[in-house]
Amino acid sequence: MNPSAAESISKAAALQLSGKADLALEELCRARDRGDRSPKLYHAIGHLQFQSGQLEAATATYQDLAYLDLFGSAAHYNLGVCWERLGQWDKAAEAFREAIELEPQRPNAHLGLGVSLLHLQEPESAWKAFETCLERQPFREAALRGKAVALQALDRRQEAAEVYHRLLSRDPYCEELLVNRIALAMAEGEYEAVAQYAQRLLEVQPQSRVALEGLAGAAFAHRDYEKAVQFCTTLVETHLDHSPGWFNLGIAHQKLGRYREASIAYSQAVRLGLETVEVYLSLGTVLHELEQWAPARAAYEKALAIEPGSKTALWNLALLLERNQEPGEAEKLYARLTAKCPDAQDAWFRLGFVRLQLGDYPGSVKAFKSCLIFQKMRPDVQMNIGIACWKMGKMEAAEDQFRQVLAYAPRSVEVRRCLAAMALERQDFERALKEHLHLLELGESSAELLYNAGSLLHRAGRTAEAARVYRRAIAARTNFPEALFNLGHALMSLGQEEEARSSWEAAFRANPDLAESSLV
Repeated sequence: MNPSAAESISKAAALQLSGKADLALEELCRARDRGDRSPKLYHAIGHLQFQSGQLEAATATYQDLAYLDLFGSAAHYNLGVCWERLGQWDKAAEAFREAIELEPQRPNAHLGLGVSLLHLQEPESAWKAFETCLERQPFREAALRGKAVALQALDRRQEAAEVYHRLLSRDPYCEELLVNRIALAMAEGEYEAVAQYAQRLLEVQPQSRVALEGLAGAAFAHRDYEKAVQFCTTLVETHLDHSPGWFNLGIAHQKLGRYREASIAYSQAVRLGLETVEVYLSLGTVLHELEQWAPARAAYEKALAIEPGSKTALWNLALLLERNQEPGEAEKLYARLTAKCPDAQDAWFRLGFVRLQLGDYPGSVKAFKSCLIFQKMRPDVQMNIGIACWKMGKMEAAEDQFRQVLAYAPRSVEVRRCLAAMALERQDFERALKEHLHLLELGESSAELLYNAGSLLHRAGRTAEAARVYRRAIAARTNFPEALFNLGHALMSLGQEEEARSSWEAAFRANPDLAESSLV
């Protein structure tokens, strides 16, 4: 070493020991500026610059030192440490690699390389670097921590858990380790472990967001939604701007059927900037349950604005519109949904149903037939196809569909009603009577059905039976004027004149217009 450099280093050392590090650095820099190129001088300058926080200056010094001491690894290692402190992870990794190439046995360089590679999101290479460090220093805690994080990133969860267990046995209340271990247990679905480590973390940090989220997650996993509400409430009370906490609080309330509280929590999550499809769908769902139709619609529309192809948003909004008597708008959404998901049977069914309401009978049949692609026999679908064919005047096609349903469900009241109505429409009174009697056998007893059955029996000349059925219609609807009027005619035909007059008088009292029309 140059005598002048040695003298400057000695003076600088004395100054530093006396607490005058800034003067020590000035002494060394003067020697450098005089042209001294001693590696030891540059090493001392870099060290003091680093210690005083002059990281940019230190990196320049160590870069110069690397040129002066071509075969020394220290300059490259120290340069890597400076780049680390500056957050320049790619440059740090390169410097550590240079140090390792010159001195493969230097464990700190492998450790620094591993840390840099973790930040560069290269966990496989980072893990190898930590392993190399641990081969030389098996109990190096920083390397063990880095290895655990790398294994966790590589989804090698069991191996990572083993390393965390080893580290936590030495330092059971280390906040960083507990946070990582909770995340790992959550990923593994080990909710008992999540709760255990989260409780321990709360002892260290009573308002820890990670701990409260972990405890809430464990409560959700065990379907203990009351506890989930408790932990989420504590979380949002201590971290007011934590939007995921508000969202999870909403989920917990929703699971408990507390839709109003859930809507408040979801709305708060939105106000805090958590504007995702999931949040708006959840908000829309609880508002839907609360029958707040306009806000629910707005929430679903927000979800669709974010993700136009969202199946759930399309479905929920279409159902809401259908419920609010907007079949035209609902039809458009169901059409979008079936175009996106051709195998969505329920959507095809609803599409067919709203088209039936809108009078688009061919479109209705087409939608309903799409349901049958996935399930050959569906009485509800075939019933509606039959109705659409009937509305189009395709009576034979309609009857064929109704007969297929009866083969599958012979006691179907809905089909019998349709067949009875079709027969009346075609003035096939014999067939209409047969279907009405089937309905009576099936236990149907509405006043209208009984009246129609009585009229058909009366027309068929089965007067006594007609009178009995008229009486049942009157029992089902007190003062049923038309039934009373026709019962009078039936009784007169049966020779019961006095009772017939009594029935007519009751009919006229219930509906005076009948008296006037009977005199014309």
